Amino acid sequence: MLYARPQLRLLLVLATLFLAGLGVREWRAGFPDAADRLERFDRDEPLAPLLPSPRAESRPASSGAPANATSMSGAAPGPHSRETSPAPASQDPRPLDLNRATAAELSRLPGVGPGLAQRIVEERERRGRFDSPEALRQVMGVGPKKLAALRDLVTVGE
Repeated sequence: MLYARPQLRLLLVLATLFLAGLGVREWRAGFPDAADRLERFDRDEPLAPLLPSPRAESRPASSGAPANATSMSGAAPGPHSRETSPAPASQDPRPLDLNRATAAELSRLPGVGPGLAQRIVEERERRGRFDSPEALRQVMGVGPKKLAALRDLVTVGE
């Protein structure tokens, strides 16, 4: 026998790792868009799921202002309520056009942060105009629940 049992195991592990690397390389070559989105996924907003959004904090402040005013020094709820009160009022009368909206406008939608808004804009630039609101499912981070919440708030212009 040319190799001892531990050496054979090491050669088998190295060959497996080599083949796995070839498989990853071929996958990246075959699906460059998916590989690019996967690489950018954790860089866009790494702390967003861990931190509550200011919009989520301001909703209870507007419904129960006396309770939150006593617990939060009074100065913090003011700026949060100013940021969120114009956004729902301006978006209720007419839906936001996905093909014309900027990342800042998209980030005002409920459940859409700056990172997701930027991914929506990048997807629009990469693939062209959105045909329908359902095309948002192509954007990483938009699942069926988020799409259902956004469907009435967005539209696609001609």
